[in-house]
Amino acid sequence: MSKYIEHDGIIVSQVADDKYAVKIEQRSACATCHAAALCTAAESKEKIIEAYSTSGTLHIGDNVVVYGRTTLGYKALMLSVVMPLIISLLTLLVVSHHAQNELTGGIAALAILVPYYITLACFRGKIQREFVFYIKQKR
Repeated sequence: MSKYIEHDGIIVSQVADDKYAVKIEQRSACATCHAAALCTAAESKEKIIEAYSTSGTLHIGDNVVVYGRTTLGYKALMLSVVMPLIISLLTLLVVSHHAQNELTGGIAALAILVPYYITLACFRGKIQREFVFYIKQKR
């Protein structure tokens, strides 16, 4: 398994001395299929990613490779899917058991996500500092 996640991109602008805005195309897994043009399931989106370069020879319009550690993907999955699921299920079980009412448990399981996502928003800066991407010249 690869240590890095890579995407091809094009430099759109220079944000700072060593930081660039890079446009990447995010595609679904089936977007590379030969029948993707006929299928409605295939989709792709363009995104702008800020990435750092250790090389000073990059210019706007250059084709580059944006890469980040694979562990970043696991951490993003944990914060966005796994943790909310665990919190919701635990809340559902505890509140349903104590209240003897499944409706109350269901409402509480959904309501507990509001403070979770507010907490994530409060720590957004810290989380962004952990999710760092780099670019290198495409060969």
